[in-house]
Amino acid sequence: MSLLNNKPNEEDHIDRISDLPSNVIDGILQNLDIRDQVRTCILSTKWRYMWTYVPQLVFPASFFESYEHLDDSSPIVSEIITDVLMRHNGPIYKFFLLIVPDFNFKITVEHLDMWVPLLSRRGIKHLELVGYETGLSHLPYIVFSCKELTKFKLGGFNLSIPPNFSGFKRLLNLNLYNVTFESGALESLISGCPLLEKISIEDCNGFEYFDFSAPSLKVLLLYFDEDVKSICLKKANNLIDLRLIAMDCWVSGLIKSLPKNMQRFSIGSYVLTNKIPYADIIPLTLVKSSFNSIKYLELGAVKLNERKEILYIVNVLKSAPRLVELVVESNGHVDITQASDRSVELECSSCCLNQLKTVNINIRATSHQHAMSLIQFILANSTSLKTLTFNVRLESRELDASMLLSISQDLLLMKRASQSAQVKFIH
Repeated sequence: MSLLNNKPNEEDHIDRISDLPSNVIDGILQNLDIRDQVRTCILSTKWRYMWTYVPQLVFPASFFESYEHLDDSSPIVSEIITDVLMRHNGPIYKFFLLIVPDFNFKITVEHLDMWVPLLSRRGIKHLELVGYETGLSHLPYIVFSCKELTKFKLGGFNLSIPPNFSGFKRLLNLNLYNVTFESGALESLISGCPLLEKISIEDCNGFEYFDFSAPSLKVLLLYFDEDVKSICLKKANNLIDLRLIAMDCWVSGLIKSLPKNMQRFSIGSYVLTNKIPYADIIPLTLVKSSFNSIKYLELGAVKLNERKEILYIVNVLKSAPRLVELVVESNGHVDITQASDRSVELECSSCCLNQLKTVNINIRATSHQHAMSLIQFILANSTSLKTLTFNVRLESRELDASMLLSISQDLLLMKRASQSAQVKFIH
C-alpha cells in the first residue's frame, strides 16, 4: 500500500477525554492525588487549567513521602503548596493537610499565616489540619478567620481561643484529636458554634468537666481519660447518638445527666478491668429517665461474672422498652476453672423487650454462669427477637468439650418468647 494512502484517521485526533461531561471530569480529578491533578495540565490545552478548579486540595502523608529523600524538604514542599494555592482559580471547599514527624517538612506559623487567608477568601468549608510533633504547638489564631467552615478537624495542637472570636456560625461537624485545650478553650469553642450537629473528641486533654451548651448537637463521640470527672448533657436536648469510651479506668459518679430522647448509646473502656461498677457510673435513676427512646445499646467492659452487674443490666433493659439491638462486651478475664457464684435468678417479667431483634453477648473465656442467666432473661422477654449470638473468645486454654456441650444444651432448652429466635453459640 502506498504511503500516500496511509492518511491518519480523523478519529485518532478526537479528544474523547475532554468531551466527557464536566461532572465526570470533576469526579476524575477529585479522585486523583494532588500531584496527578496538576500533571493533567499536559494532557491537552483544554486540560491545562482544569486542575485549578478542583474544589478540594488534599496533602496527605503520601505527598510528603515523595520528598522525604531530600535533606531539607521544607522550602520545596512549602513552595509547592503555596504555588498550588496561588494558581488555583476556583473555590476551595476542602483543604486537608497531614504532617507527620517522619518527614523533613516542618509546618510553621508563617506557613499557616500565608495559606489560611488564601483558603478563607476561596470560601473554605471543610478544613482538616492534623499534625504530630510538628514543632508547631499552638494553633495560630488566623485559623479562626475561616467563618464559612461547616466541618473542622484538628489534631496535634494546643488550642486557645482568641479574645475576639465570634464563633463558627455555620459549623456542623467538629473533630478534635490529640488536642490540648487551654483553660476554657473547649467551652468557648463549642458555645461559639450554635449549629453543631456532631462532635468527636478523642485523646484530648485540658478539661475536667463536659457540661456545655449545644442545642443542635445530635451525635457526640467522647474518648476521655481519668482527668474527666463528670459528664453533664442536660444542655444537649437534641442528642440522639452518644458514644463514651474511657481511655483509663472509670470515675465514680461520672455521668450526671443524659438527654431524654437518645436513640443510640454506647459506653465502654480500653481498660480490661474497671474496679467501678456500672451502677456507680450511671445511676439507675438516671437510666430510667433517659433510656425510654433507646434503640441501640452497647455496654462494654461489663463484669458478667458479678451478680450485681447482671442485675444492673437487667434493670437497664427493663428501662429501654424500644430497644432493637443490644451488644454486651465482657473484657474481664477470669479463670474458667474457678468456682463461680450461684447463677443469678432473674425474674421474668411480662415480655418487657417487645421490640428487641438482635443481641450479641461477647465474653473472654470467663465464668459463664451469670451470662447464661442474662441470656435466659432476654430469651424469655423478647417477643420479636430474631438472633441472639453468644460468643466465647478463647485464650490459651481451650474449654472442656463437656462444658461446651452443656452450654449448648442449656441454650437449646431455654424458654423463648419469640418462636423465630435463633441462638448462635460461637467459641
